[in-house]
Amino acid sequence: MGEPYTAKLTATGGIPPYSWSFTGTLAAGLTLAADGTISGTPTAQGTAPFTATVRDSQGLTISKSLSLTVLPTSSLFTVGQWNLEWFGAPTQGPAHSTSNGGVLDDLQVAGARDVIGAAGAHVWGLVEMVDTADFETLKAGLPGYSGFLANNTTYVLSGTSQYTSGEQKPGILYESTLTYRSAQIILTAQADDFGGRPPLRVDFTTRIHGEDAPLVVIVVHLKAFDDLTSYGQRQRSAVALKGYLDQWLPEARVLVIGDWNDDLDHSISMENGTALATPYANFLDDPAHYTFPTRVLTDANTRTTTEYDDAIDHTLVTDEVAVDAVPGGVQVLRPDATIPDYAQTVSDHYPVLTSYDFSGSAGPRVKLTAPLGGTFLVGGPLTITWHAVGLDTVRLEASYDDGGQWNVVVPSLRADAGSYMWTVPDVESASVRVRVVDTQQASRFDMNPTALRFTRGQARVFINELLANEPALPGGTAHEFVEVYNAGSAPADLSGWSLWDALASRHVFAAGTVVPPGRGMVVFGGAEAFTPGTPATVAASSGTLSLNNTADSVQLKLADGGIVDSVLYSGTVDAVSINRAPDLAPDAGFELHTTLTPGLPSSPGRRADGGAF
Repeated sequence: MGEPYTAKLTATGGIPPYSWSFTGTLAAGLTLAADGTISGTPTAQGTAPFTATVRDSQGLTISKSLSLTVLPTSSLFTVGQWNLEWFGAPTQGPAHSTSNGGVLDDLQVAGARDVIGAAGAHVWGLVEMVDTADFETLKAGLPGYSGFLANNTTYVLSGTSQYTSGEQKPGILYESTLTYRSAQIILTAQADDFGGRPPLRVDFTTRIHGEDAPLVVIVVHLKAFDDLTSYGQRQRSAVALKGYLDQWLPEARVLVIGDWNDDLDHSISMENGTALATPYANFLDDPAHYTFPTRVLTDANTRTTTEYDDAIDHTLVTDEVAVDAVPGGVQVLRPDATIPDYAQTVSDHYPVLTSYDFSGSAGPRVKLTAPLGGTFLVGGPLTITWHAVGLDTVRLEASYDDGGQWNVVVPSLRADAGSYMWTVPDVESASVRVRVVDTQQASRFDMNPTALRFTRGQARVFINELLANEPALPGGTAHEFVEVYNAGSAPADLSGWSLWDALASRHVFAAGTVVPPGRGMVVFGGAEAFTPGTPATVAASSGTLSLNNTADSVQLKLADGGIVDSVLYSGTVDAVSINRAPDLAPDAGFELHTTLTPGLPSSPGRRADGGAF
């Protein structure tokens, strides 16, 4: 992907000259000339099936089904952001940031160095940076990176007038593929609303689609706390930030990264017991120009701090960047898995990464952002969304045979509309593709990488069995498990769904996780509990299910946070699960497994009597 490609189709027999054509899907960015030459620069990865037809001078034709596979680009542009809690502050921040007998904050510096060095991001936006000397030590431990804090007047216009040496301040780290151009503190008139921390803007140039192009990175740290005063400050900051972007950077590639201190589905602030609207609705209400790639963290209930369940560390991009965002390219790093006492030595926030594909040549482009997979009910709504740059109008098309034949959904829409609500047609197929096509150049399009499923039936997924009090076996709590079952008549796509205990999300189902009708899926606390390759069995993505032996709750949630099923339990028996009784009945209560099937303490991935689903 992103590299020029040329190949020529050939034929024998008949009477030359030959003329070539095709039906189906030629990879986006490629064209087929009449002489059989396929050429262009592929703009989307995946396998595109098509049928090539050759006609000789006498009008005789022959066709053959072919496919062309476009491999992903070899490198992506990765952006990191991290709130390094009171970094280097002598009396504030993580309580155990200094080793016994060590230099002040040596553990915090070492932890940050190891995480940043291993992540391989091209640029990092850092906030709560206090001590310049510790930052320089951090930078010295990261060969290939340059960077500065917001009070460094060598780089930042009026830096010291806004930030003193002992204050929390934003900073930037960047590697050699970016060339520094300028830096400034912006929105200083709104500094109070930003909690005294106005944003740091850094202008770079870097290679984007084969050219040296400008890229603006703005590092933000919005007002903390859930009181109504702080909520109002975040709202006003968002208004000021959007006004700045609209006025000064209306057509620029901009990344706004850092600690937003609030979430995108609703606020962390409440009034009369009800969560307030997100303070960032002004950006969400303008999807033609702004996108939060990290919205997927909100939808999946993925936390970005050690203490709270919300995603509050976000990335905002302009549409000029959103079109290059990589699906599945958002990641929350979990250094607490490898750094002992992480929250008390390094930070109370986790680093967040986003990725972008800046390969290929410059020019207009279009990116389908939804749907990228999933199962949809006939007659139900299906929202198609996309980003486009340099296009006037687009056409929406659908194929029900994996790209063999295409049907027009909408012949023309404004490219900057960005979304269209479609009613799923009365067609049952597991090979549905949707694509957004430039009406001026049919070879410029993007389609879903994984086939959709349209069905007249419905899935019914619920928690059927769980084991909280694990047996005394090597691996310990790895043997805890939750079994979900699909009693419906259609496959259930669990992509992005999650399992929670009373405190936090413990497992997020991977993209492409589908449970067929009459089948189950088992999530164990750890991989030690099952043989690798066991069908429909996975280890908890967080590394644990953390089910309490005395009392707890287990919730199965949709990707958007909606609750699918919830189980409350109290009192457990060693090594004995609880199971629906009768088995596989979604509305039944729970009994000890040994009551339901005497002599059998549990049956993960099988019926309660031990038989196969």
